[in-house]
Amino acid sequence: MEEQKRIKINLDTNLYAISNISVAFDEEQFLFTIFSGNQARQFSASPKHAKRLTMLLEKNITDYENKFGKLETKLPEKMETKENRSMGF
Repeated sequence: MEEQKRIKINLDTNLYAISNISVAFDEEQFLFTIFSGNQARQFSASPKHAKRLTMLLEKNITDYENKFGKLETKLPEKMETKENRSMGF
């Protein structure tokens, strides 16, 4: 039987509130840009890991709703950019 290896993980003890998230993807990876206030960090995940993250969040949201009640929300609509705004005159 193969011996299990222990990996030391350095956990950042600060708690960050997510204020925005941006997701992009190509054939090889999903790129998550997660904002907390005026700071942002980028994370990359394989498509399978991104799918597992979705499944994990769905399970935990279902558990949350079973305990506290249904959450009513929707995805934000696309924000206007300078390119698609009219000038007004």
